[in-house]
Amino acid sequence: MFDPFSTWNRLLVAGASVTRTNMRAVETLTAANAVVAARGKIIEAAVRSPLTGDHAELGRMVPEKVDAFSRAGSATVTAWWEAQSAWARHMQHLGGMAMRGRPPTPAELADLGSRAATLTLESIEAAARLGSTALAPVHRKATANARRLKRKTARRSR
Repeated sequence: MFDPFSTWNRLLVAGASVTRTNMRAVETLTAANAVVAARGKIIEAAVRSPLTGDHAELGRMVPEKVDAFSRAGSATVTAWWEAQSAWARHMQHLGGMAMRGRPPTPAELADLGSRAATLTLESIEAAARLGSTALAPVHRKATANARRLKRKTARRSR
């Protein structure tokens, strides 16, 4: 049964999730900027003096991106699959109603409306989760790298 009060609450929660994801996206971009700046200096030092370059840091660059973006891609595909499955179930129900050979009863129409509203709400919630789960691995890696490189730079400057 469709409940407008819990629906409104779930929409507010989804909106708050999107806001948190937006804040994490800004943190990710800020951290990525700091990481690129720090690693640019590390790359420059390694080009100037290949034997004394920070090869441990240079060796992290590609594997960590592959890992983070693979996890983000996996989260995206999982969310897409769940959304397609929900849509297919709804269409299967609608097809079943159409194949009955008679007009739907008022109760069946009310149920269909409730199902459609629920599917819409779940789609909004899934979209909010998708942004959060797809960004999470990239955010984790970028902010961890920014903190680690900041400490590393601070130790070198002493």
